[in-house]
Amino acid sequence: MSTSPLTIPRPLLNPGRSLPFLLAAGAAALAALFVTVHWTFAATCAVGILVLAALENEPFLLSVVFLVPVSWVLILDLPIRDVATTARLLVVVGFFLGRLFRGSVELGKLLRIPISWASLLFIAAALASVLLGTEGWTHESLRTLLRLASYVGFYLMVLAWVDSRERLRSVLFTLLASTIVVGAFAILQEIMGGYTSFWLALNPPDEGFVQWEGRAPSFLSYANSLAGYLNLLLPFALACWFRGTKAWKRLGGWTLLLGTIALACTQSRGGLVAFACVVVFGILHFVQGWRKRMLLISGLATLALGFYLLGKAVSPGRLGEVEDADAAFRLLLWGTAWNLFLGSPFHGVGLGNFQNLYGSYIHLSWIPAAQYGVHNLYLHLLSETGLLGFTVFFVLLLIVAREGRRQMRSAQDFLGNALGFGVLGAIAAMLVHGFVDFVMEASSGFGTMFWICLALLAANSRISAVGVRAAVLVRHAPPIAR
Repeated sequence: MSTSPLTIPRPLLNPGRSLPFLLAAGAAALAALFVTVHWTFAATCAVGILVLAALENEPFLLSVVFLVPVSWVLILDLPIRDVATTARLLVVVGFFLGRLFRGSVELGKLLRIPISWASLLFIAAALASVLLGTEGWTHESLRTLLRLASYVGFYLMVLAWVDSRERLRSVLFTLLASTIVVGAFAILQEIMGGYTSFWLALNPPDEGFVQWEGRAPSFLSYANSLAGYLNLLLPFALACWFRGTKAWKRLGGWTLLLGTIALACTQSRGGLVAFACVVVFGILHFVQGWRKRMLLISGLATLALGFYLLGKAVSPGRLGEVEDADAAFRLLLWGTAWNLFLGSPFHGVGLGNFQNLYGSYIHLSWIPAAQYGVHNLYLHLLSETGLLGFTVFFVLLLIVAREGRRQMRSAQDFLGNALGFGVLGAIAAMLVHGFVDFVMEASSGFGTMFWICLALLAANSRISAVGVRAAVLVRHAPPIAR
């Protein structure tokens, strides 16, 4: 089995057919120069993204995957203020326009996959919550729906694009390499004792800006977002470290080491507990023999106790005892979310609308209005999307978990096992962390990465099914045809 992480891009359009498309793109870029000089750079970048995505340029698409954790926010009253989300939407549009131009969209095949239709059903439930909710359409609901559409759109693009095991390896290699850079930058922020000027340029301070408190966010917008993001990818690193060949074992080991240190730098209690659960899951799955398992779990418990005692001395406000103000803050938000759910139990108040409503229920100067989410995955879904969205989302997770378990048990090589374990570990970490946070609401990087993980799982299933069908055809072919 080849362990080469990258494949050589193949030409997907012949020059004769691509020339009109390139000329049209160039004309559009020139037209932007005459319309407004101020938006020339943005328009040119947008056209470039559309063209490269339509051509399915492999280094470009891998770079987009590599940059998923980078958050760049504009302080403007726009439906989408996150530049990275806008860029990913352009990538999705360009990719499928290119497929449409070549007559190879095949959306029907993509949508027949259970993970795909469950994801689209969740979008429909979220849209219904806004249309039927008491608050109706707001800036926040529109912004959240567009983000959700970008997540699922990027999922469909990755699912369509990753059509071979070589490309699957390339994407997984890119994700782990990206996580190494993310972890290294978080450690650098901790060493420097601040966000750094680069991070402040990407995330300019607004009314909700939090001063540096020793909690590193890396390239993401907030430390808790980084904790949730790392917990999506560290299970894959753990699987590669345990089961991979030499090159993958080294890559997984470095990702695990730097990612774990970066996770500690976030000082996210929920994120650390969630990762500990993933490590226990990994020990039970990868280590043979109950004596070894119990020894490792005991060692993990000892390390956790030592980290707690150290954290209590170094940062008592975060890693020591839970602050009364923080506990009261979350309980008030949770109680408000529960009351909103009871008011609209079937469809909720509308996806993204909790932030607009909780200020009418909580009249405290130290909890400003229109700044916070629910800080709980379960109550967030119940309050904003009701039982409808809550049920659909957990049906999606159940479908994903069953497919991950199947691939983990039937994998013929480490890659299938790593994907199955990685997705199961990511879901488990999200559910544990979800008791005190809902990172998908605050971070487009987290939401995009969550659906990328689902896309890789679904793509591996498609690739394996194609391989099985090809093997069956060869086995039943006449001798002369072989």
